[in-house]
Amino acid sequence: MDMVSKGTPMFTITKLSSAIGADVANVDLRRLAESKDAAVVAALRETLETHLVLRFRSQHLSPSEFVALASAFGHTKTLKRAAASSSAHLPGHPEIKVVSNVANDDGRPIGDGGSSENYWHTDGTYLPRPVKLTFLYGRESPKTNPPKTFFMNLSDVHDRLPHCLTSYLSRLSCIHYSQYNFAAEYAEQIAALPEGADRRHIGPSFPLVRLNPHSGRPSLYLPRQRQCLIEGLTGAESEKLSDLLWTYVEAYNDTWGDVIGVDDLFVFDNSYTLHRREAFDSRERRVLWHITTEGEPPIPYALAS
Repeated sequence: MDMVSKGTPMFTITKLSSAIGADVANVDLRRLAESKDAAVVAALRETLETHLVLRFRSQHLSPSEFVALASAFGHTKTLKRAAASSSAHLPGHPEIKVVSNVANDDGRPIGDGGSSENYWHTDGTYLPRPVKLTFLYGRESPKTNPPKTFFMNLSDVHDRLPHCLTSYLSRLSCIHYSQYNFAAEYAEQIAALPEGADRRHIGPSFPLVRLNPHSGRPSLYLPRQRQCLIEGLTGAESEKLSDLLWTYVEAYNDTWGDVIGVDDLFVFDNSYTLHRREAFDSRERRVLWHITTEGEPPIPYALAS
């Protein structure tokens, strides 16, 4: 356990695993949302850069306070599927996406989500400025067998790849298209495509290996869609390499995960992590509030090495 002061009210940090994650205690996020104390925010940001995932328990935030808290760490984004109804977002708070399997009395979902397994992924890589932080705030949790959300450190995954493969990957970039979402910058191109046309070539191109400026380490940066196109390779070659990389990802077992309980707040850095959620009983209610902040285009590790 570490204690952090740095001229601010002290909070404690407890590592949750050797590779990723930390509990942060003795900090009132409602008070921080109001004060936006620069020293506390800086200390928490430094802690997040080190541990990549932070968990705060027993936090009591209104929607406005939740938005204010997230905005202290960066410019908040509104992520929404192009075909989704406005019900996926909390009324009056477009920054807060509701992640839930719950439906209204008329059968309409109150949010964006379900109860089936949510596989390993990173949020918002289809954006020219990809998502940096994701904030997940537990509002309701299943009473029976609640699902765990797991996290993976992609710098550690990169370190375990064969050297011949990392050397090859360092020169490659991948197009981050999305099956369901697209940034406004690509709307005209996508609208011009015939219905059902392949759109894997439309989206931002990012390095497969990015630099973590905080640690100086290389980190894999994989698109959510596994059928992505890798620049300079054919479609078949792209899929073969993507399948190989996901084989290494899924074989990596130094992950950490836990249930996001009521009043738990998880914050994680999408730049260098993957996350997934277990399936759960669809008859059980699960509700999260979800906010993201805007990041920067990835820096290729090859430029720093």
